[in-house]
Amino acid sequence: MALSNFAAVLAPLFAFYDTVFQPLLSMGPYVSLGFFSVALAGIFSLIYWWLLDKERADEIKDKLEHHQDKMKEARQNDKSDKASNHMQKTLKLNQKFMMLNFKPMIATMVFVALIFPWLGATYAPTIEMQNADNQTFTGNISYAGQTEQIQVINNTEPVIKFNGENASLHESFHSHGMTWEVMNFNQASNQEADGKLKINAVFVPLPVNIPFIGTALNWLGFYILLMMPLSYTFRKALGVQ
Repeated sequence: MALSNFAAVLAPLFAFYDTVFQPLLSMGPYVSLGFFSVALAGIFSLIYWWLLDKERADEIKDKLEHHQDKMKEARQNDKSDKASNHMQKTLKLNQKFMMLNFKPMIATMVFVALIFPWLGATYAPTIEMQNADNQTFTGNISYAGQTEQIQVINNTEPVIKFNGENASLHESFHSHGMTWEVMNFNQASNQEADGKLKINAVFVPLPVNIPFIGTALNWLGFYILLMMPLSYTFRKALGVQ
């Protein structure tokens, strides 16, 4: 029930995002996701700059560094009691630092909850498929305001047919100027759809199959790749580390 209510809240928000960002999405996946990465890195950094007590954070970090150095020194001199004492102080300071970061972390999570589901639905959509004839299913793939029909032939294994291209599971096809990897197809019987096709936009092909990642970076992997240096740059510029 909670998930269905959350989906009902997100549906009009997704429609709003689709309309507002349609011109940006039409510029291509790299430009659009690059823009979102820069924008989110900037917003998240500003949130921390605004909500984090920087003076208190710097004070705690200085104390942490002091006690960590003293702990190393005590261990080198075989003074286990002093090392244990400095370790306890370090743990308490780490706990205080985590509590200091709690408020900006919650604010950041609100933005994540509002935008990340839409990014996932845009660059890694789950397409609802309807049974057209026996083992043939049809659905629509939509991106940047454009919609095209896609077909699945589900015999011994699912085969996707799209604009003259055939693709089995973990193979790719092209649509809307993008390469999409076929992740899975689940045949089901419910009120919404007869089957669901999961596809991922391919951002960076990889030379080998990496566990939990596969043969290509999807939108999330590409986002993280961009976000790490961007966040570091923005936070350093704002004096928030």
